[in-house]
Amino acid sequence: MPVSQTLCTSFKGEVLLGVHDFRASTGDTFKLALYTSAANIGPDTTAYSTTNEVVGTGYTAGGVTLTKLGVQTSDIQYGSSLGVGFTSFMTVALPASSITAAAALIYNTTPSANGIAGTPLTNPAVCVLDFGGDKTTAGTTFTITFPTAAGNSAIIRVA
Repeated sequence: MPVSQTLCTSFKGEVLLGVHDFRASTGDTFKLALYTSAANIGPDTTAYSTTNEVVGTGYTAGGVTLTKLGVQTSDIQYGSSLGVGFTSFMTVALPASSITAAAALIYNTTPSANGIAGTPLTNPAVCVLDFGGDKTTAGTTFTITFPTAAGNSAIIRVA
């Protein structure tokens, strides 16, 4: 399976278990790892993996820690649902990098609870971002700008 932009299926169940805390100042720690076009990540991805992770100047294995914007709600119409909960992150910048990435995985390094059936979780996956092809830097800044934190555009929305 090629890269597929999605909220990971395991994340959807873990939200109901209280595994992920997106509060801005006291919540869990989330990271963004970059992957090559050879990565096989999508809805069935359950945790961070080093397989086909980007290697290059300005990027450290495991990725970069994200700055959370907290959790908000909105009464807007989203699809067939009225009302949405959402969260997003600050822009990520990797200055003076020389890398090629086709995708990213957001994952939680400090889950607040165990998973289904009480199983301890290690670096559970949240979502996969598909860049639509290879994005390359050669000694310049690799930037990931997240959508506006709003009910109809935030990177993570629950309707």
